[in-house]
Amino acid sequence: MNIEQCINSANEAHSSGNTDEAMLWLKQAGELGDINAALDYAYYKSGENPNESVAFLDGVGCADNPVVQFHKLLIGYFGDVAWNPKFVAQTLLSLGEEGVIEAYLVTLSYLSVESSAFSYIAGKVCHLAPNISSQLKLTSEVSVSTALSAHQQTVDELSSALIRVYEPSKVLDKSLPIEVYESILSEYECRYLITKFNALLKPSMVVDPVTGRGKIDSVRTSYVAVIEPTHCDWITRKLDKTISQITHTLRQNGEALNLLRYSPGQQYKPHYDGLNEINDALMFKDGKQRIKTALVYLNTISEGGETLFPKLDIRIAPKSGTMVVFSNSDENGKLLLNSYHAGAPTVSENKWLVTKWIRECTTMYGNLIYGTYTKG
Repeated sequence: MNIEQCINSANEAHSSGNTDEAMLWLKQAGELGDINAALDYAYYKSGENPNESVAFLDGVGCADNPVVQFHKLLIGYFGDVAWNPKFVAQTLLSLGEEGVIEAYLVTLSYLSVESSAFSYIAGKVCHLAPNISSQLKLTSEVSVSTALSAHQQTVDELSSALIRVYEPSKVLDKSLPIEVYESILSEYECRYLITKFNALLKPSMVVDPVTGRGKIDSVRTSYVAVIEPTHCDWITRKLDKTISQITHTLRQNGEALNLLRYSPGQQYKPHYDGLNEINDALMFKDGKQRIKTALVYLNTISEGGETLFPKLDIRIAPKSGTMVVFSNSDENGKLLLNSYHAGAPTVSENKWLVTKWIRECTTMYGNLIYGTYTKG
């Protein structure tokens, strides 16, 4: 069979609800050289066996395509197959040189925005994709004469960042606890997340205790963009991995990242993130209890917008790139009463942040993105 016949057969199988058969047809189309089919099958298998996905992409008819090589690296890195940091760094830069703009955007997420390495890669993006560069407000001041040294500096800085170890900047409360981690995201990463996902924003909802489904309520007046598996990329996975390392939880136990925007006057009144097994029965089925919350501020707010813990008399002012982590339940899944918190309204500017809730068990999102192979 040719590629077109394989794709048609895959569509027929998918329409009839037979996902496994559809993927086998896509596998065959990928082997024959169809890039999209090859990547669809590789990601489908990556949750179960990333080694198999990497090996598959090595053998397809489009294996030499730089886009295929980029996604092979992504699957390999987050599947702990391609773990050597220098190899990952050199491969990303090589793919960027071949015109894969995503490789350069990923590289920027690991670099200090003040470094010459960042300016060097930003210049590459400006040349390859001026529209993307403009949206992300990238500039470059590296001269041609320094390009060779900047390339090596980029490899070194990127290699080091890939194995970064995180320690809390401060612990605001030891009983819950509430930990603060500064400079988790760079200004570039904050702009990237806002720019890429703000088009997905919808009015935020709360759980209706009667139906177990979401509803719009005055208790929560922000806008939210749920970054579903179909929207995930290297940089969202990088944040997932960072949160996993900081919270000492498994990546597959996390819910999808949520991008939030609070316009002036909008707020999230005092509430618990932890779930009630009876009132929140529908949500509770997907991973059981929410054991931890991670909040990452994407901009600095001059007035208002604090995260409040009324029972602990704690106020945290949003600062760009800072992460706040706290527990919602004890080791037995019982709600921690001091986790009661709120998002205060801002006075004159939008407040942007990303939130992630971590469950007791594997979530649908975690299973789709990370499967069962990952350890953290």
